[in-house]
Amino acid sequence: MNHTQRPEPQRPRRSRRVPTGAQIAAPLLGILCVVLAVMTAVFYLQSNYLNKETEETRAEASAAVAELEQELQQTLDSTIPISEFKANAAGYNVSAEFIQQFFDDVVVYKDETIVYAPIDPELPKNSYDWSGLKRENGRFSYEPEGSVHAKLGIDVARFQGDIDWEKVAADGIQFAMIRMGYRGYGSGDLVTDETFRRNMEGALANGLQAGVYFFSQAITEEEAVEEAEYLLAAIDGYDLRMPVVFDMEMVTESDTARANGLTPQQRTAITKAFCRRIEEAGYTAMIYGNPAWLLSRIQLKELTDYPVWLAQYYREPFFPYSFSMWQYTNTGRVDGISGNVDLNLCFVSGW
Repeated sequence: MNHTQRPEPQRPRRSRRVPTGAQIAAPLLGILCVVLAVMTAVFYLQSNYLNKETEETRAEASAAVAELEQELQQTLDSTIPISEFKANAAGYNVSAEFIQQFFDDVVVYKDETIVYAPIDPELPKNSYDWSGLKRENGRFSYEPEGSVHAKLGIDVARFQGDIDWEKVAADGIQFAMIRMGYRGYGSGDLVTDETFRRNMEGALANGLQAGVYFFSQAITEEEAVEEAEYLLAAIDGYDLRMPVVFDMEMVTESDTARANGLTPQQRTAITKAFCRRIEEAGYTAMIYGNPAWLLSRIQLKELTDYPVWLAQYYREPFFPYSFSMWQYTNTGRVDGISGNVDLNLCFVSGW
């Protein structure tokens, strides 16, 4: 989501710079070559010698295989210490997506450093089959069984300017998450997005399903309820089929932003207060966040009653826990919108 102009809060800038082949080669390719060479030798010996008929040849080949396997184990034990791997990954600014390929017991994400968060067995996991994720012309579709299992959508605010919703609908967009408003990170004032009503009415008039989000800077549960009430009054009368989303992020352009200093416990209580009020009004409440937010800024285990809208800008999401919507880029292009726009897949058919 875009929050780039004062006095509005701004989404943290995420580093997505992919390292060059030369940068990765120094710490990793030599190791991989050794491993591949040893494995190739093992395969060669097994396929060409172990099937020979003489016991002498079999014994020689078995000894050679055992020696190579020992060399491979020594290579793995001594040449790829995990601490060195992590140090190289940080030093070369390797992407979290690349690093994650080497781990199945942690979630890798970037915050102030590269974080290796142990997978929590108590958190519900997602069961998506990413072999069914297709990409064409910069857009994703999810077709795990040969048929489409996700809706394509956008999220918008005043930064997208005057939107031609007829063209948006004709370009294949099925839903829109529309910013209703925000609380100023300095003043604490509640503000309605100046394009909210125009966007809501344009999206609905052209057959898109619509939901809303609110950028929170609440610092108490009471303020969270105040934000929810403010939003509920604004959406009264609109036919919303998509969730109402609580969006709180770190404001990187200000060290003194009012909500930056909250603890994960405080943010969790604030999130609950907002979402409870939304659900009391009969809407589906949802939480937005990237992995750093979901795993370190709040207590996700306390919020599993609410679906998650995940922001992760890679070729496929590798967040292991349950989520219902995926924001996969902030540089999408859609007819009817001048400039970039966030693109999303929604995996819930009932919305």
